[in-house]
Amino acid sequence: MRSDRSIASGPLAGVDVRIKLLVSFGYVLTVVATPLGWWWFFAAETSLLLLVFVLARVSFRELVGRWLGFLSLVALMALAVAVSHPLRPEIGLASIWGTILLKNSLAFGALFTLSQITQHHILLHGLGRLGLPKPLVATLQFMYRSVFILRDEFDRMAKARRSRSFGKKSWGDWSSLAGLLGRLFLRSYERSERVHAAMLARGWDGTVRTLDGADSR
Repeated sequence: MRSDRSIASGPLAGVDVRIKLLVSFGYVLTVVATPLGWWWFFAAETSLLLLVFVLARVSFRELVGRWLGFLSLVALMALAVAVSHPLRPEIGLASIWGTILLKNSLAFGALFTLSQITQHHILLHGLGRLGLPKPLVATLQFMYRSVFILRDEFDRMAKARRSRSFGKKSWGDWSSLAGLLGRLFLRSYERSERVHAAMLARGWDGTVRTLDGADSR
């Protein structure tokens, strides 16, 4: 697992991970529960998040880049919800759509900041200390590890395909991509079976253990 990524060095980085988790999730729940049209309350929540950005010393360039990618997915979903919202005749389509986007953006910003000031394995350890079931913690751990494994596997498969086709592009690229994804799924399934059998053979009991003192935060 690539847990050696750089972590923001602000004063919030040394806070106990359980406090970070509880405050972050509490903030997200508050944002989600804020009624439509409470713009003054949204302004206060936005100001608080901006203050946390400054204290955490997160990279605004990375934040904006990831937020734009997130926004491209949420914008259409928010529009679909706004069109059928029961309060649309009263407060208008644009107001509902903007509120949904703002809520999602604030929640995204809070969770992004949390991920920037705490390493992933420490977050998982903190979730376990807060009472999250051990099987769920282990599942999240392996999901995170699998992202990089699958990406490397896909890169190798794509490189092999390009070397066999000499880099030619055609209208059939989409069908080739679908074939790559299908083979990637089969390889991932086979790999997971082998890994699971190896883990059982080594006495896996569903508990993620670390050697770096992750419980110190």
